[in-house]
Amino acid sequence: MPFGRFYVIAPENACSGEIDLDAFEEVWQYGSNLGEPNADPIHQQDGVAPQCAVRGLDKIRNPILEKKGRAFIPKGESKGFLQSHAIGNYKWIFKKEKDAIGYVKPRN
Repeated sequence: MPFGRFYVIAPENACSGEIDLDAFEEVWQYGSNLGEPNADPIHQQDGVAPQCAVRGLDKIRNPILEKKGRAFIPKGESKGFLQSHAIGNYKWIFKKEKDAIGYVKPRN
């Protein structure tokens, strides 16, 4: 039986470590989209901990089906060198919007 949900928020150097993705029901990484197609400009990226994917999450092709993946800071949210790293700017991960992936689910 796997553990519950694992939420990784603005990790530093996430691609250098390893998580057993199968050990959890869900694994979501939140942060800026450095290195992704159509990435935000560099001045809107996390300057404290530039983001790279937790090993294995970069290979997830269907996040909804697999319940694993990355969720990037949406348009309209605070972004910048420090803002993209500040935990106070991650309230958006609790908003359940239609078709949103990776939002934090309340416990039963």
